[in-house]
Amino acid sequence: MPGRKKINIKGIVQGVGFRPFVYRLATNLSLTGFVCNTTDGVDIEIEGREENLQRFIEILQKDKPPAARIDGIKSTDLTATGEDIFSIVESKVTSGFTQISPDIATCTECISEIRDPQDRRSEFPFTNCTNCGPRYSIIIDTPYDRGRTSMSRFKMCAQCSAEFNCITDRRFHAQPDCCPVCGPSYRLFSISGREIPTDDPVSAVAELLKKGHLVAVKGIGGFHIACDAQNCDSVRRLRQRKNRPTKPLALMVRPSLVHDIVHLTDDEEEMLKSPAAPIILLRKKESRICDGVAPKNPYLGVMLPYAPVHHLILNQIPFLVMTRANIQDEPIVKDASAVRQKLKSLVSHYADHDRAIENRCDDSVGYYLPQHGFSIIRRSRGYIPVPVELPTAVKPTLGVGPYLKNTFALANGREAYLSPHIGDLDNLETLQFFDEMLEKYKRWFRIRPELIVHDLHPDYLSTKIAQGLPGTKKSVQHHVAHFVSCLGENQIKERCIGIAFDGTGYGYDGKIWGCEFFVGDIHEQKRAAHLQYLPLPGGESSIKKPYRIAVAYVYSLLKEKLTITDDAETRIIHRMIDENSNVVYTSSMGRLFDCVSALLGITKEITYEAEAAINLEYTAQDATSDYYPFTVKDEPTMVIEAKDILKAIVSDMKKQIAPAVISAKFHNTIAEFSFHIADRLRTLHGLNSACLSGGVFQNRLLLNMMINRLKRGGFNVYTHKHLPNNDGCISYGQVIAANAEELT
Repeated sequence: MPGRKKINIKGIVQGVGFRPFVYRLATNLSLTGFVCNTTDGVDIEIEGREENLQRFIEILQKDKPPAARIDGIKSTDLTATGEDIFSIVESKVTSGFTQISPDIATCTECISEIRDPQDRRSEFPFTNCTNCGPRYSIIIDTPYDRGRTSMSRFKMCAQCSAEFNCITDRRFHAQPDCCPVCGPSYRLFSISGREIPTDDPVSAVAELLKKGHLVAVKGIGGFHIACDAQNCDSVRRLRQRKNRPTKPLALMVRPSLVHDIVHLTDDEEEMLKSPAAPIILLRKKESRICDGVAPKNPYLGVMLPYAPVHHLILNQIPFLVMTRANIQDEPIVKDASAVRQKLKSLVSHYADHDRAIENRCDDSVGYYLPQHGFSIIRRSRGYIPVPVELPTAVKPTLGVGPYLKNTFALANGREAYLSPHIGDLDNLETLQFFDEMLEKYKRWFRIRPELIVHDLHPDYLSTKIAQGLPGTKKSVQHHVAHFVSCLGENQIKERCIGIAFDGTGYGYDGKIWGCEFFVGDIHEQKRAAHLQYLPLPGGESSIKKPYRIAVAYVYSLLKEKLTITDDAETRIIHRMIDENSNVVYTSSMGRLFDCVSALLGITKEITYEAEAAINLEYTAQDATSDYYPFTVKDEPTMVIEAKDILKAIVSDMKKQIAPAVISAKFHNTIAEFSFHIADRLRTLHGLNSACLSGGVFQNRLLLNMMINRLKRGGFNVYTHKHLPNNDGCISYGQVIAANAEELT
């Protein structure tokens, strides 16, 4: 007797070729029934022999499409109806919601078509199929059907429609399917908005780039500003116009030439070629790339082309600078009117297309550590809005995130949906982007937050946003959110040692924290140790001028007078410290890095966040295992004193020890005193696991040292896997900490 089952599947199962896969699987197993998208996922009813029904469920989970993710599968027995076919039926709107697929890099089959002069999609810059192409960036609402995306305005031609309805075709039910006859098209404009007549706008862009122009190119999630990475004059002009004197620029490379410019491990190459196609920081080789792409930096931020238009341009120019199209600190621009308004002083031309970008999205960035795996710095295109699992179920909650590197987290049950990288909340455009994405996330994932969680800092714009929203408000201290986010991401529910190193976070005592050790779990966290408080003259104004920090720290600890700025400014800083006037006190690890970088003459003033600390890391090239003496006051809350460390550094400087050696010893010192404190806490509390979080751990040298030193000392070490170490993880930690507190 035939049987019948109803199967509901939750996860990323729309926009990834899941229904065609189910159709083919059911047909191959001689099963009848139907499959349809719903706002709750995918519903399947199958009928046939019992062994084939079981085989269907096994293969469904084992051989699902590469970009699919099954988070839950529920099977219910039904009465057989005698149905004689299997079909894909019209999508249904139900009470739940479904996951949304990230944008997926162009697959090898589509690339082959673009390159084939005989193919009808030859050189077509919007080629896609069920295995690749835009998803998140074009979706308006779920269920995921063409009519609910920005492809709705493009009616399929007869050939595309035939592909769409042919079970054996790779484009069977590929919602963004199109071709040169029926799909979007590019047009080239001068920055004034005048259209440049051309039969081949993409080739015309390449010609402009060859001549040294800066061109804005609309892609998947927004515009990039592009220039030829081998034209040093173009790179220099880009830096001048974007007011970006030293911060590295992203590089898009013809795939066959990646090995010519960077050292690449198998793991790094796998990440580069993954469907997410992030920017990966890779060690430079001597090459034809202009030094100005990443000056005084041993790494290049490299990505492979992930949209057909990128492949077409790179066919003519092998190396492109592709930096986000925006003016400083604002979101990436996504339409032509914003290009003309915002980029008029930056580019000479722009290439626009008529498929709307519904949801803008920056490129994701990360690096690979052999002992650690992939570490993400910016989680955006290719990764969002894939949910991150929570360690416990939560009520409908919004974590509004931090002030810098903002993301929000909208959560319910065991899933947290993190926004794309929003940016620094210090301008109207970024605030509007925050509001836009929050409304979309609430609609897509059917979450109306009851609990609103914000940072402890009362003056952060994110805190003010939270106060203006309906719901119960709770605050979570910044470094507690870091610690708890690492606990949560690793599903750790027992007590643990937390180590949070970053630049700035408002503490319970009103001081600025940043080198913090905790003991606790997701429910309760106790500050167990920290760097001693040191004076920051003028508060945040010193962050952009690390030489002021160096003058202040050395004077307050050693009573020595540095000569790294003019006498008048030095006297003012000394007076501020003597009179305790206009001075903020901080335990920040980031500021200690700034101090040492300025002391060594590496970076006295910064042009982008963490520049001094980054340059200090890159200076540390000596393989010494030595470290500087340090003192830890064994008080109820242990305090790491910086005096001995700075005294020894100044002594080495007077002996003319190379900065590379001093920097290496300084890094070793951080790892050593961290182990010392962790070991003391292990003795006191019987804990043998440590979680590392905070922006300072983007320093791969320090992260590697810390992991190795703690593991060598017998600790289990946990770091972030799916979220950034930096403030991009804060909103996730806010959600967990606020809900766990209620359960205590």
